[in-house]
Amino acid sequence: MEVTQVLLSAQAVDSTVRKHAEETLNQIQEQNLPGFLLSLSGELASEEKPVESRKLSGLILKNALDAKEQHKKYELVQRWLSLDVALKSQIKACLLLTLSSPVPDARSTASQVIAKVAGIELPHKQWPELIGSLLSNTNQVPPHVKQATLETLGYMCEEVASEVVDQDQVNKILTAVVQGMNANEGNNEVRLAATQALYNALGFAQANFSNDMERNYIMRVVCEATLSPEVKIRQAAFECLVSIGSIYYEKLASYIQDIFNVTSKAVREDVEPVALQAIEFWSSICDEEIDILDEYGSDFNADSEVPCYYFVKQAIPALVPMLLETLLKQEEDQDQDESAWNLAMAGGTCLGLVARTVGDDIVPLVMPFIEENITKPDWRQREAATYAFGSILEGPSPDKLMPIVNVALNFMLTALTNDPSSHVKDTTAWTLGRIFEFLHGSTVEMPIITAANCQQIITVLLQSMQDALNVAEKCVAPSIF
Repeated sequence: MEVTQVLLSAQAVDSTVRKHAEETLNQIQEQNLPGFLLSLSGELASEEKPVESRKLSGLILKNALDAKEQHKKYELVQRWLSLDVALKSQIKACLLLTLSSPVPDARSTASQVIAKVAGIELPHKQWPELIGSLLSNTNQVPPHVKQATLETLGYMCEEVASEVVDQDQVNKILTAVVQGMNANEGNNEVRLAATQALYNALGFAQANFSNDMERNYIMRVVCEATLSPEVKIRQAAFECLVSIGSIYYEKLASYIQDIFNVTSKAVREDVEPVALQAIEFWSSICDEEIDILDEYGSDFNADSEVPCYYFVKQAIPALVPMLLETLLKQEEDQDQDESAWNLAMAGGTCLGLVARTVGDDIVPLVMPFIEENITKPDWRQREAATYAFGSILEGPSPDKLMPIVNVALNFMLTALTNDPSSHVKDTTAWTLGRIFEFLHGSTVEMPIITAANCQQIITVLLQSMQDALNVAEKCVAPSIF
């Protein structure tokens, strides 16, 4: 079945041509599904075909195996399982052959399709030779084949439940992946694919992380990868660390100092995508410790099922200053696109999580920064000081915060009205909202709103609702306290 021209027409600029081709593809699929799928796999594997038709053939194959809706996904799985075994073997052979293609897009598409097939067949004890075939590809082959194979292993680990793969195969997969990450690997595409594969394989590695020697090796290789000359490898390595922090928190004690060193270096010196992941590691650790302490509360002790190691509390003398530095790295147009995540936003968010994790201990570490910067002529310093203050309002006790808030309130009301920077006004309005959210109410002994300041607060908020949209919308919630 020749589908090349139809696949190319399905990508045509002319909508009439494109629509006709799409209808033709649907008709072929409905009339002869087995032949259609086989022709698509042949298209993907053929080096004589245009890359555009190869990519689309792989995409259609992938969509024939999976869907977001669970009922549709079930139907597609059953449909694949019902196909003739010999036909499926031909399709799978084409997919594996494509991993050797010199065309990167074809290899990558094949990797995704193989993973989808594995997600269907491995739980049903089908395609038992797949993992062995892939692992054999990682030994002494051209780098592009090794890269594609590691990419496939990563996708497969994302698709297949960990209990489906026996521990011996898990060990071999992890060995191949970690060896691919090793600094001795001369090809950066291979290292990147291996690092990304490890991210997806971490859920398989419980037994390996319980073994000191294997865990030490994995952690060493990941930390080394955070120092790679290649940005994408560093970013992927920090993504692995974030996942490790969430999955294997209880195994981190021996590595936390080294992790702090590499995350600190990244936050202060690296490009933003890498620095953001380094901050995200500490946010993930905060999340873990907040969950542990919330669950056990006053009953927490070192013998609890998931002990809290207080990594954040131990790190705050160095961690908090590092996060405060990021608050000074705002972008000029950040209030024009608040959905754009940047270093200052990530640092402030992490600072807020640190405050929730350590409570009162954060206040004396942040107050000098606020006092030093809140009146500086540079808007960045005033905004950073305000952002720092707003970020730590959830976590510390009201008794610790109220004396500071009562002193700062009048200053902030003045800034909301008179500061020349819309950035500062925006963050001030946000901070006031958090003050009223966390520190205003019947449970607080020292009221923020009193007969003496109530009218001033209302007047300033109503006036600021006439300000720029980003400022005005943040004044609405505080105005209905």
